[in-house]
Amino acid sequence: MARTESTRLAPDLSYDYVDYHDYHGQNGEAVDIGNLYRKIYGLGPRSSTLRQTRYPYPEAFDPEWIHEYGTNGKCIWWVVTNSHKGDSVIGSVTIPLDFEHGRGLVRGLLIDPDYQGLGLGGYIYNKLWLLLEQRTKGKIQIFWCENRTAHPKSQKIAEGIGFRPVGILPNKDVFLDKRESDLLMARYARNTLKSRRTEPTLIPELLHGTRGIYPVIQKQFRLEDAIRSDIPRVRANGYDVRGQIANDKYDYLYCTFRTNGSQLKCLVNPRIHCAEKLWFTPEIEPTELATLLRFARTTLSPALNYMECYVSAYEPDIQRVFADSGFTATGYIPGWDVVGQTREDRIIFSWVRELPPLSAMQLTRRASKIASIFLS
Repeated sequence: MARTESTRLAPDLSYDYVDYHDYHGQNGEAVDIGNLYRKIYGLGPRSSTLRQTRYPYPEAFDPEWIHEYGTNGKCIWWVVTNSHKGDSVIGSVTIPLDFEHGRGLVRGLLIDPDYQGLGLGGYIYNKLWLLLEQRTKGKIQIFWCENRTAHPKSQKIAEGIGFRPVGILPNKDVFLDKRESDLLMARYARNTLKSRRTEPTLIPELLHGTRGIYPVIQKQFRLEDAIRSDIPRVRANGYDVRGQIANDKYDYLYCTFRTNGSQLKCLVNPRIHCAEKLWFTPEIEPTELATLLRFARTTLSPALNYMECYVSAYEPDIQRVFADSGFTATGYIPGWDVVGQTREDRIIFSWVRELPPLSAMQLTRRASKIASIFLS
């Protein structure tokens, strides 16, 4: 998007002051965006961001990180300004792009508190969405977002432009000092799922009528029946396990656990006691994976509150390990990864120290169908 643009949406609500452009790192934009995060989440200009839980992702307050992230070629970052007030920054939208798997994360729609409640968020979301599709056509087939389950308006805005709920991440996050769950939503480009690998092979827990995650997603996306696989229980072994934990300047913990030549890695955010981006050696033996999972959970506990992993829908032996290790299938994403030329489904397995009650969430009808599978 080479030029800024201003417009007017409805006769009773003027947006003629709204301009937007790509982040270009000039005129102190990185500082302004960091300050916008501080204003939205109630942090003063001098307050530390490393250990607070108003917004527990401290890199977002760092102008250096904002500039690097906004100019690395793997992210679209739009800056929203008020042309009537010296082009002051009043919002931004961030979309990291994963070209390997054709995915884009719609993250960080920010609106200055002084401009909230005017419908500006929905306007920006819809306006920039059209430009986003034009810009990434043929490169990004799936857009996804994680909406707060305490904020039904953002869910409805996303559903209004074609996003559909595919998973609940229970008690994963903390915002404004309160523990919350996230709703994972996905929007597919036309014909994306035609290149999807069919006939997922699933353990019985994922298929049990209305209490299984697959039937709900199957109906929503009109998928074929899955193949049932009755894999026997897998137990951890007495292997010798070695662990290594390193941290960066934002206090994120990078954890690696090894046994028998196999590895398990994860990233821990200590502010919310969450372990994610869990990765393990391909073609790992199930007993080794069970051993590494047990060791990781023991090592990171009691600080650990939540752990998640995206597991192949075609490897029932690995699914069995997670189910037997206390994980629950809280989501199912058709065509999430690209393997060769084919898109493959992934199951979200979550371990939660304490599941929240369904009544603690404000969900759309579609999202409620997923949450009610494992929450009461």
